[in-house]
Amino acid sequence: MNKGQKSTFNHSVKVPKLYKCAAKIAQDVAEGAGSIKQLVYEKTHFNTKALYALVATSFQKSNEIDLLLKRTKLLDIETRLDSWLAKILISELMWGKGQLPNSGAKPIQTILSYEQAFRAHLSDTFKDNNYTEDKHLTRGKPRYIRINTLINSMNEALELFQEEGWTLIHPSKENTYTSFLEQVENLEDNCFLRDFHVPELLVFPGGTEFYNHPGYKKGVIILQDKASCLPVHILSPPPGSVVLDMCAAPGMKTTQLAATLQDNGIVYAVERDPKRFEILKKMVEVSGATCVNAINEDVLQCNVPEFSNVEYITVDPSCSGSGMINRLEINKTPDNLRLQKLAGFQIKILRSALTRYPNAKKIVYSTCSLNPEENEDVVRQVLETNNQFKLIPAIYFVNNQWINYGSSDFSKIGQYTLYARPEVDLTNGFFVAVFERLEEGENNEFYNGRVLQYRKKIEQNENRKERKYRESYNTSNMIEDTDCIAANEINNKIIENPIKDKIGPEKEVSNEVAPDSRESIFDESTITEEVSIKKHKKKKHKDIGTDECVTFVPQSTVASKKSKKKKHKHLEEETQIEVAASTGDVCDEPERKKKKKNKNPTEDRLLEVSTNVEKRKKKKSKEESVEIVGINEKTEGKPRRKKKMVECVD
Repeated sequence: MNKGQKSTFNHSVKVPKLYKCAAKIAQDVAEGAGSIKQLVYEKTHFNTKALYALVATSFQKSNEIDLLLKRTKLLDIETRLDSWLAKILISELMWGKGQLPNSGAKPIQTILSYEQAFRAHLSDTFKDNNYTEDKHLTRGKPRYIRINTLINSMNEALELFQEEGWTLIHPSKENTYTSFLEQVENLEDNCFLRDFHVPELLVFPGGTEFYNHPGYKKGVIILQDKASCLPVHILSPPPGSVVLDMCAAPGMKTTQLAATLQDNGIVYAVERDPKRFEILKKMVEVSGATCVNAINEDVLQCNVPEFSNVEYITVDPSCSGSGMINRLEINKTPDNLRLQKLAGFQIKILRSALTRYPNAKKIVYSTCSLNPEENEDVVRQVLETNNQFKLIPAIYFVNNQWINYGSSDFSKIGQYTLYARPEVDLTNGFFVAVFERLEEGENNEFYNGRVLQYRKKIEQNENRKERKYRESYNTSNMIEDTDCIAANEINNKIIENPIKDKIGPEKEVSNEVAPDSRESIFDESTITEEVSIKKHKKKKHKDIGTDECVTFVPQSTVASKKSKKKKHKHLEEETQIEVAASTGDVCDEPERKKKKKNKNPTEDRLLEVSTNVEKRKKKKSKEESVEIVGINEKTEGKPRRKKKMVECVD
């Protein structure tokens, strides 16, 4: 039967929602849609703990379930039964509650009808020499319980479990990590022991259920795998410290940090996803921690001023989850493209942790992945371009007793980092690396300046390409260029028509007064009208008024001036000679002004262009009254005086 085969039963009684949700999540996980934890928390089911346990168990027992389905030929006989729903129901019946609800739903009735066959085949399996199974996978990994020391002390918790009938197993005489693992493997029912590395962690036999335990509901005990406890245990911030949890949800490490600080200090717990953020807040609330400041933002973009005081940082970014036991049989061959994307994000967030927080002293990077691309290679790439932190051997923080280290392909980086491996450490798969800030005079032995220079060159080239693209296609630049061209055209026209200047128009008109003063008046008005139309289209009402005043001068005034000039014709001739003689001096000044204007380049900045436009506006306001140079008819040889043109009255 295909994985995606859907059930076509017509149910008179529906299957409980818990099993239907679990079947859908199991199918999505198998098809690579996400991890069990991620998909479970995305569901709106009220009992996420039971949902997670059900799906996880179905994957842990996938070998046995497939064997039972094969031997009973269940899916071949019951062709309408959904394969994923069948696996979930078998998991619940054989390794979960041991029974299914007394329901009339057809799928449940079908599975119950095969119960005796399942148990018979399962019993024969262990006697069959042709079938071997890892002891750890058969029994399941141990159940780890972290005691919330914010509510109860370790001694109180130990007494509580002993009162319930549990027997505390003391360490062996060797008291080594290897001997501890042997004790865990041989742990009998109703027995528990304290962890070898993490003081507040207790170890119980695999399959022990605590979801209904009073201590779990009150927040006294927290169900947290040992591997997940290692980053905070290694970071070990002292009370009163300022700590940043960069990827905080669901809140296991956050509450562990608060307990390590003894609720004295600050823990900034940052989570981007809104749904996971709500889970984080609930977890913190149940734990009783008051020193946690939960922030629903992207840690790479949020700018909290208080972050400058951060001293200790945990970096536990999104990863492939290949170390989770419930995923070991799902994705045996990693997707290279997905790994590259994940590694890119992991490098980015770790580099941010090492560079953005000036007071950071110690940083722990961890993933629940067993892929070197997400672990040693990420550490290598970050250290090659950072000379502020150094890599510290993580074994220093686990009593100098550990078994699995990083890959030898990464030389010292592999020696300095740790792996928790399910088949050896009896935990989920995990990777841990520890960074400490360099002291004065110290160097990062993995720093490579050439790599940093190479990265900078790549960034510079990318910036250049981006700049060229913007220069080619940015509309704001096009508008700016258009304004410059228009402004320069205005400048050129103003230079060609010196009548715009205050001195220029007076002297130019004075040179043309001799032949006919009336003619000169209309010439000037024509020029003024042309300039005003070209330059000031937006202020037509003002320009038109000015032009009308210049053009329609009362004829009596013009006639009287003409008659006076005729009477003194001989004086005009002499005056013309004087004017002609003075023309050279007069013309020199406009030429100099032209040169000054010509000094302004056509590629002036927009700011300079706007300044010139403002100046021209001011000059325009001064030109509202046009002056014409006349000749004093009574006084011969006396200096010329200026007569203002009579403005028309509307």
